[in-house]
Amino acid sequence: MAQGPEREESTHNAGSHASLSVRWVQGFPKQNVHFVNDSTICYPSGNFIIFLDIETKQKTILQCMNGIVGVLATNIPYEVVAFSDRKLRPVIYIYSFPALTRRTKLKGNVLLDYILLSFSYCGTYLASYSSLPEFELALWNWELGVILCKKSQPGVDVSQMTFNPMNWHQLCLSSPSSVTVWTVERSNQEHYLKAKSVKLPMEDGSFFNEKDVVFPDSLPKDPIYGPILPLSAIAGLVDKEAETFRPKDDLYTLLHPTMHCWTPTSDLYIGCEEGHLLVITGENLNATVLDKIDEKPLMEGERNIISPVTIVYQKGGVLASGIVMYFFFLQNELLLRKYTISICCHLLL
Repeated sequence: MAQGPEREESTHNAGSHASLSVRWVQGFPKQNVHFVNDSTICYPSGNFIIFLDIETKQKTILQCMNGIVGVLATNIPYEVVAFSDRKLRPVIYIYSFPALTRRTKLKGNVLLDYILLSFSYCGTYLASYSSLPEFELALWNWELGVILCKKSQPGVDVSQMTFNPMNWHQLCLSSPSSVTVWTVERSNQEHYLKAKSVKLPMEDGSFFNEKDVVFPDSLPKDPIYGPILPLSAIAGLVDKEAETFRPKDDLYTLLHPTMHCWTPTSDLYIGCEEGHLLVITGENLNATVLDKIDEKPLMEGERNIISPVTIVYQKGGVLASGIVMYFFFLQNELLLRKYTISICCHLLL
């Protein structure tokens, strides 16, 4: 196994003429494996990043001398890898491959940890998202080592963050409770982040028409006190706020997104925990629930739900890998079976 270079900022000697070196590293993380080029994958393992050539099976390691490796991201066109360290006031490092030389070091104002990193598909841009207390989305020019713009949204956890492959000015941030598309607006050298949320369907895949319920066209009239006012009118709201106003205790359960991916037309496909697959139009962010056609009819009393874990757009369809849960209703008993499979959903659009 080849050994990665040591960091210049912290070298530990075991004597005047001897030093410790790493012989091998084993371990596999919960994080995704990343391609750094067409034939090499990499993944974090403790204080190290392991690079594996899938053709020759040769391994190369890069050591993080400042603690455990946090999140990891790669940029195939530039053949660079970015990772954060897990310490107080973490730092993001950019290393080139295969030389494993440090290109730059990005220092922000994050206190505890970075939870997501993502490179743009074109240009030298890197997006980062931090954990509490900042919950900060930041856009970097990693080649210059500067933050172009940032936005804090306290209390908002994010599980996935990706750039639009066709437009680096757009990012999608998703969590089990929301999907938000951020647009990077630019004026000369100034950059600004603007967010727009996707209106998700309810758990059964249907849409809740807030305007019809909260602000209906006709209301019953009380013979003594006159017309019954809608809640928005009582609250003194007008225009758009009046049409979508709902009290805090009037809630309904929405779908829970698990994964998303972009298409070449800047649309989004979103897999949900409940088994639904959504398509989000890039122009107005309207959501549509795609119907799944079973190849064979289900048995009586049988239902199946596909909960995507990974979703990728490719030519001819969307490749979704996840857990298929079969529900068998036998009188008063419920039998649940789970299978992990990969399916290809061919979309007829």
